[in-house]
Amino acid sequence: MSGFLIFLCILAGIILFFVLILSIPVHVSFTYTDKIYLTVQYLFLKINILPLGEKKPKKEKPKKEPKPKKEPQKKNEGEKPKEKRPNPILEMVKANGYDGMMLILGNLARVFGKFGAGLIKSVVFNEIEIYITVGTGDAASTAIKYGKTCQKVYPLIGFLCNNSVVHKYDVNVEPDFLANRGEGEMHFDFSMVIRKITNAAVAMVVRLVFKVALQFFKGAKKNKSAASKPENQTQNAETQKVN
Repeated sequence: MSGFLIFLCILAGIILFFVLILSIPVHVSFTYTDKIYLTVQYLFLKINILPLGEKKPKKEKPKKEPKPKKEPQKKNEGEKPKEKRPNPILEMVKANGYDGMMLILGNLARVFGKFGAGLIKSVVFNEIEIYITVGTGDAASTAIKYGKTCQKVYPLIGFLCNNSVVHKYDVNVEPDFLANRGEGEMHFDFSMVIRKITNAAVAMVVRLVFKVALQFFKGAKKNKSAASKPENQTQNAETQKVN
C-alpha cells in the first residue's frame, strides 16, 4: 500500500471513531422537589451537577490598611483628546434603518426557531412526571390560577409529544380549595445525541451567515451608495455653474 492510501485509511478511521463517539447519547436526569437535582451521564461517566456540595467557610484574611490615593496627574494642555473610532456595527445598523432591522430580526427569529425545532426532535424523553397542586386560600383565585396553570402545562406536554419521542409521561394538575399555597414536583429523564445537536448548530450557523449577515451587509452598501449619490450630483451641479 502506498503512503497516500495509508493516510486515507487512518483519516477514515479517525472520522469513524468521532462519528461513533458523537452518536452515543447523553443521558440527563432532572428532578424538582424540595431541591433541584441534575445528573448527566455519558458512557460510564456520571456527573452530579446539582445540588452543589456545601462549600467550606473561607478563612478571613487580615484586612490591609488602605493605601493613600495618588492625585490624578493633570493632562498637558497641548495633548489632544483621543478620537473615538466609529463602531462598524452601529454604522451598519444606522445604514439599514428600521425596515432593515425588522427584516433582520424576523430572519433571526426564523433561524433560532428552526434550531429549536431541530434540537427538540433530537431529544428522546424516557419519562416525564409533573404533579402540581394549586391552592391560594381563596376559592375564586384558586380556580383562576388552576386554569392558568393548565393553560401552560398541558400545551407544553402536547408540544413535546408531537415534536419529540416520549416513551412515558404522567401529568396531573389539581386544585386544592382548602390549601393556603400550592405544591409541585416534576421529573424529566431524557437523552440526547450529540451528533444531532451539532448538526442543528451547524445548520443554524449557515442560516445566520446567508440569511442574516449577508442581507445586513447588502442593505448597508445600498444605503451608503444611495447616500453618496446626492452629494456627487450637487458637486457636479456646482462645477457646471462655475464653468
